[in-house]
Amino acid sequence: MSCYTKQLRRLGRGVSLAVLALAAPGVAAAQSGAAPIAEWQLDTVIQPSPFRGVHGLAVAPDGSVLGGSVVGQQIIAIDPKTGASRVIVDRPAGQADDIVIGPDGRIVWTAFLSGEVRATPGSALTGGGAPIQVLATGLPGINSLDFDDGGRLYATRVFLGDALYEIDPTGATPAKQLLEGMGGLNGFEIQGRTLRGPLWFKGDLAEVNLDAPAVTVIASGFKVPAAANLEADGHLLALDTVTGEVKRVDAATGTATVLTTLNPALDNLAVAPDGTIYVSNMAEGVIYAIDPKTGNHKPINTGGLAVPGGLVAVTTPGGGTVLHLADLFAYRTIDGDSGKVADVARAYASNLENPMNANADMGRILLSSWFAGGVQMFDPATGAELGHVNGLAAPMDALMADDGHLLVLTAGGTIQRVALDGGAAPADQAPVVEHLAMPTRMIWSGPERRSVYVVETGAGRIVEVPVDGQALRAVAGGLDAPEGLAMLPDGRLVTVETTTGRVLALDPATATGELISTGLKGRVGLMGTAGMPPAYIPTGIAVDDKGRVFIAGDNDGSLTRLTPR
Repeated sequence: MSCYTKQLRRLGRGVSLAVLALAAPGVAAAQSGAAPIAEWQLDTVIQPSPFRGVHGLAVAPDGSVLGGSVVGQQIIAIDPKTGASRVIVDRPAGQADDIVIGPDGRIVWTAFLSGEVRATPGSALTGGGAPIQVLATGLPGINSLDFDDGGRLYATRVFLGDALYEIDPTGATPAKQLLEGMGGLNGFEIQGRTLRGPLWFKGDLAEVNLDAPAVTVIASGFKVPAAANLEADGHLLALDTVTGEVKRVDAATGTATVLTTLNPALDNLAVAPDGTIYVSNMAEGVIYAIDPKTGNHKPINTGGLAVPGGLVAVTTPGGGTVLHLADLFAYRTIDGDSGKVADVARAYASNLENPMNANADMGRILLSSWFAGGVQMFDPATGAELGHVNGLAAPMDALMADDGHLLVLTAGGTIQRVALDGGAAPADQAPVVEHLAMPTRMIWSGPERRSVYVVETGAGRIVEVPVDGQALRAVAGGLDAPEGLAMLPDGRLVTVETTTGRVLALDPATATGELISTGLKGRVGLMGTAGMPPAYIPTGIAVDDKGRVFIAGDNDGSLTRLTPR
């Protein structure tokens, strides 16, 4: 046990927040596996996993499978025989929505959020910090890419654009647009001078003659086709992200047969030289290997949670605890004792819109997404959707107001009242509060529902905001990038410092606090890419009626439980 840990254990309850802040250097030096504070037991309910959503795939010359994570901003190599993983391109450069190995051995990928095509030498596969070159910029939503047989490089934009480009492999000249408005030309492959790929928004497979660019539909009948690749015999493999089907398609006739069916939220595929088919599932963070003859499949890496964000605990009629998790590509429930995970809905296979935060109020689960600009409401017992409000300005969290409106916390630093039908609030109705510094979470201060506690990640503090518009009150300050907020049965607030991994229990009335764990460093605090909200994925904290604290690891995909002894 380190001397720092011994010192922290002696702090105990009733220590001023100023003293806790002074202890920060020692805590920061503690390892992520350090023993918890004596009165609290730390358990890992769900183990970490490599990917924070897995998208682009490529088979490297050494046989490893490269998987790209847009949100996790990494390219990770998986040994398909052992499942061992290693980071090839780390944050923030990794951000790969699609990956291809170039004719010269370079690893080339699309940085979806940054709008760039990037490349690194093949030596990155063996380590050594290979340099990264930007081949194209100014292409938000850049999605899929491939080289033709002559070494010319092509890429498409999807979701944040809809176009086909030729990319200069040297990066010397800007991208050249060839087509626009195809219908979402997603994961494609080129053979000769013919490009074949799926039209995400039209449910078709299409081909493009790159010498005279135009779109020709070659197969139909898909719900949402996500990717298409060729097998050695010329057949086309295609994924349907909604149904989970992997289909083999005759490109000449359009006839399709189902090779196998996986869970929904499939995103990309790659075919190895031996014919093995690899498919990525973004909601599971898993890459599957499929036998091309039998359709038998198995995961090649450990999965679990995808991008765990907001978390809320609900007590069941039998006295158990069910956690409701916003997992970006899924809305999930987790048994608080066993850690058993169940899907309520998955993005793309349902109306779910990339949930990032979760709250519970008035018998509803409220899922917020700053990326999608919406709040969805669900019945916690049945999973049925109860309402959906779109067109919001970067909502970070939401609660139900007593007057029937939503209270929406925004990344811009406001709490707004929003009608449940999505209509605008009265023109003369000012926000409840403005000028908060990167707020990420709010909870009711008590059953009277007269004010909310808000954690301001940007200001390093927690404030109390009256819903009648009176001046806010500072509750606690001097915190290091706090995210997540929940209330213990004794009325204290719990939050986690995402940079230090310290978990604090704070008395909002006396401004005193208790350090209850130093074991979350490296598990929370996933950093965003440039242009994204600094908090990126809100760290989820939930407290059940037994006083147990659950923390979602947005950085490593884990779920941690702190139990008072």
